[in-house]
Amino acid sequence: VALSAEGAATFRLHLPQSEPQSVELQVLGRHQVMNALAAAAAAHAVGLSAAQIAAGLVRAQPRSRWRMERRVRADGLVVINDAYNANPESMAVAIEALAAQRGNGRTVAVLGEMRELGSWSEAAHLNLGRLTRESGIDLVIAVGTAGLQIANGRGSAGTVCVDSVDDAVSVVTAECGAEDVVLCKASRSIGLERVGIALLEQFGTVIP
Repeated sequence: VALSAEGAATFRLHLPQSEPQSVELQVLGRHQVMNALAAAAAAHAVGLSAAQIAAGLVRAQPRSRWRMERRVRADGLVVINDAYNANPESMAVAIEALAAQRGNGRTVAVLGEMRELGSWSEAAHLNLGRLTRESGIDLVIAVGTAGLQIANGRGSAGTVCVDSVDDAVSVVTAECGAEDVVLCKASRSIGLERVGIALLEQFGTVIP
């Protein structure tokens, strides 16, 4: 499995009595390979050929907003709006996909609370902060109380803490520019998708 420059997974699909098929997914993240294999197994069980299955996987796209939704602004800034929901596992694969897209600009993660973690919450947010540091993310905008825990895990270098989503919008729209890659991710109720939307609205043109 490899990740493309856009963060999409590529792999070879092997099925019984079939030639291996090359697959490059349109959905982002290494974790999508396991989802694709589950779909491939079901399709194989009902009689589709390896070539048909591979073609279907290549065409598959997200069916809801803000799930690793990638948009490119006219000046080259990339927004990955993954603010539909968040948990430790999905945060980890989103950070990996962000790190894979490092180009001429910076990798920027705008991160908020992962809710409903109970007694695991503080440790999970500290671990998330450490993961951003270990993954080489250039800048983290950490939002809210959980953002302070993320910042504690990451350390002060390359970290900005803000109180609210509105503050995050102000900081990110002022600080991020051409060729930066910006990930927005938190639990749904945080409303962090507004950061990605605001970035795209700074310039009227978005490249499909």
